[in-house]
Amino acid sequence: MTQTAALAKALLNGEVISIMTGFRDFAITNVPREIGRSIERKFGVVVDKTPTPFKSKRNPSHTGVYYRYRLPKIKMNREGIKAMKKYVKENS
Repeated sequence: MTQTAALAKALLNGEVISIMTGFRDFAITNVPREIGRSIERKFGVVVDKTPTPFKSKRNPSHTGVYYRYRLPKIKMNREGIKAMKKYVKENS
């Protein structure tokens, strides 16, 4: 299975992907780039990007935001979702 197919399958299954899960589950080191390039532009869908604040465990004064990505099942994404399903089926 290709990296794009694995990412598309996870999104189609309703999984929420973050930088950590992308690295751990798909060996993707730059999830935001791959979501944009391999999913949104390739299939013409819009992926929800939810900002999630965090605080470092080692240094509590270090805070920031990371994003969690989810594929909404909306009318606008209908054709792209069909294309994603076809791609996953062909590349599994």
